[in-house]
Amino acid sequence: MQTCRFCSAPVDPQAASAAVDIQSRVNCACSDASFLRTATAAMFVLLALSVVPFISLITYLGFIITFFVVLVLIIRWQIRFGRLETSDVDYQRAKRLRNFSLVLWLIAIPLFIVRDILVAIIARAFL
Repeated sequence: MQTCRFCSAPVDPQAASAAVDIQSRVNCACSDASFLRTATAAMFVLLALSVVPFISLITYLGFIITFFVVLVLIIRWQIRFGRLETSDVDYQRAKRLRNFSLVLWLIAIPLFIVRDILVAIIARAFL
């Protein structure tokens, strides 16, 4: 058993190492969930901009790419951090962000179909 250099309290090296490992994984989970939320927001911005003439092709392709990237990120997050056992509030927030991104990703599917119908109506109105 070692002692803390600041307060001289006894420290179990194995327990400290396990705590550091869990905290490191929680930090990665939070970071990945934050990036996932940002990618999901970008996906919706690109979907909205894909209706605008003159930039619709670029934003349409951007939406398709981010749609699949978000799916991969959700699956990756679940595989890496889904079984992490901790009561850390930051980890719980990261799980909520992952779930929120999944719900938004599922909502994007019918919105994509509505977008195609809307673009077809706009094209007929101006042609």
